[in-house]
Amino acid sequence: RYIAARSEGVLVGYAGISRLGRMRPYDYEIHTIGVDPEFQGQGIGRRLLDDLLHFASGGTVFLEVRTDNEPAIALYESVGFVNIGLRKRYYRASGADAYTMQRLPQGDPK
Repeated sequence: RYIAARSEGVLVGYAGISRLGRMRPYDYEIHTIGVDPEFQGQGIGRRLLDDLLHFASGGTVFLEVRTDNEPAIALYESVGFVNIGLRKRYYRASGADAYTMQRLPQGDPK
């Protein structure tokens, strides 16, 4: 499932998640959340994340995030994600490390 955020018809953010497995309870993996730098700090990322978590309601959700992306980590922690591991050199282009984070089933976000 991929979703978009638009402002006056212009794409300003996007997010994607996949469902893993064929039988309930499903696991989910967030693939990406991105917001145009000019629109960051306006709650767009949180709204995109909330939509993904609504889609994944009742399932365990996983994601990877750069270890130096403090705003994203804080956002994920605020909705119940916890750090469960480190993936060395996860991002090929830069060689940056990533945390693997997990959110256990909690139903819909607020």
